[in-house]
Parts: sequence; structure tokens; C-alpha cells
Amino acid sequence: MSNALTSCVTIPGKSKINSCYQDTQNDTLKWVQKFDIAPKFKPLSWYSKARFGFQAAREYPDATYAQVSLAGDLLSWLFTVDDSCDRGSSDAVTALEMRRQLEIFISILDDKYIEDDHSLSIALKDILRRFSAISSPFLYRKYCMHMTDYLNECFFEIDMQIDGLMPSIDRYYKERPYTGFYIMFPLVAIFEKLNLPDEVYDHSSIQEIELILNLLGCLSNDLHSIVREAKLEKPGFNLIFIAQKELDLARDEAVQYVINEHRTHLRRFKQLRKELPYWGKAVNMQVDRYIQGLYTIVRGYDDWAVIDTGRYENI
Repeated sequence: MSNALTSCVTIPGKSKINSCYQDTQNDTLKWVQKFDIAPKFKPLSWYSKARFGFQAAREYPDATYAQVSLAGDLLSWLFTVDDSCDRGSSDAVTALEMRRQLEIFISILDDKYIEDDHSLSIALKDILRRFSAISSPFLYRKYCMHMTDYLNECFFEIDMQIDGLMPSIDRYYKERPYTGFYIMFPLVAIFEKLNLPDEVYDHSSIQEIELILNLLGCLSNDLHSIVREAKLEKPGFNLIFIAQKELDLARDEAVQYVINEHRTHLRRFKQLRKELPYWGKAVNMQVDRYIQGLYTIVRGYDDWAVIDTGRYENI
């Protein structure tokens, strides 16, 4: 199955882009230089080509200039860490060094004092300071929790690569949601200044919607990146490879399996929206804004990856 076809697998609807997209892109490039992330970890050209500012503008099309710039800086940090973890999977010594740094990041998120002059640690503190200034205590804690979950999942992926292990389909569905989308979800409520009761965010129906949208993003990403990842020495954390091995499928069959999984989750999402509890008119109007914001993130990510950057077309 061609990459052109798998790139079309996304969720319905038209995406928008924030009018500040070019300024945001320029700001992300200045930010990675300010904290010596570029060229220490990647050359500036890498960040320029990745267009993380465009990604933020796709995911938060109605955010203010300051908000979308903060999202762009966060995305630049996350993808730098993700790339560092990939390189940390090359050998045991590098993996040990990366694990130590991940532990420091988690301590910072836990608000523990850490004396560390690592560029990514200093940049993380800058991001947290800016989020703390605009977030309610509840949403800030939720954001930090998702960041910590992501970093813990990085340990899993490093071990998976070092040990040459292929996880099961069940393990995929347990671990894959922690790889990034969750982090971006609280930003919807923070940026839109939603005033939802804490128990609404924690309600099982909202949490399942968050999980389903997260998985829709992950599954489409698996499909977008298959041609690129198939050329790598070690397969990535991709359900196509996992299903191919576990279910003894040909590559095209495994691709179709993931497309079918995507369709199943999309149907479940539509069903969940119809079955939402009624908390009152004012609350449910905000719930609708929140869910639409989450949906926009996933669709915006797809358009950034496929249209804006062609990120996964080749190595």
C-alpha cells in the first residue's frame, strides 16, 4: 500500500491554522537557540525543517500569539527529547546517560530542586514557569502528570530498542497513548480559560474520549510513518510492525489492520459524543469546546505531518 494512501488516513473535518503561524515558527527557532538546544542537540536547520511553530499553529488555531508560541516551544522540547531517546537506544552507555537525564526531568516536574545546567533542563523549567503562570492548579498538575507519563514511556521505548523486543498488541495499547498527545490536551482548557469542574475532567466518559482521540492520532501516525520506519535498522513503536509479527500478516494486511483499528476507534468516538452526561447547559457547552479542541489537535497534527512538512515521507 502506498504512503500516499496511508497519509490520507485521518479524522474528518477541515483544519485551520493560526494566523500567527509564521511569527510562531520564527519564535521557536529563537527559543531553541536561546537555550542552546540548537545546535547542541540538533542543527538549527533541523528545527527549521520540522516547523514546530506550524504544528502549534495547526493544533491551536484560535490561541493567542503568546499561547501558540508557548505551545511551539513545548513541541520543540518534546521532539528534541524524543530524538535524544532514539539516539539513546543505540547502545547501553548512551541509554544509561539518557535514563539519568529523564530522571532529572521527572524530578523537575515533581517540583524538586535540581542543580542541573543541562540545556534541556533549563528549557523545561522555562516552559513550566510559563504554564504555571496561566494555569489553574488542577490543570497545571494534570499537564505535569502527562509530561511525567511521557517521560516514563521513554524508558520503556529505550529498553525495547536496546533489548530488541517487539511488544504485543495489548502492550501497544497500554503504552502508546503516553507518547505525546496527552501532553497537549490540557492546553485546550488552559488557553481557552475553560471553567469546568475538576470532576468533569476526571469523568470516565471524558477520559475515554481523551484516550480514543489519543489513539486516533497514534494510529494515523503509524500509517503516515510506515515507509520511513520500514527503512530503519530497528522498527519503531508502530502497530503495523507489531500486528505483522503477532498476527502473522503480510505488510499490506497489517496496514489494513491498522486502518480498520482507526475506523473502529473513530466510530467509538462518535458514539461517546452522543452519550455524554448532562452536567447543565453552561458546563456542557464548555465540554463541547474542550472536546472540539482535542479533536483539532489530532487533526492539526496530521496536517502538519503530511501537508506542512511531509515529515514521514523518507528518512
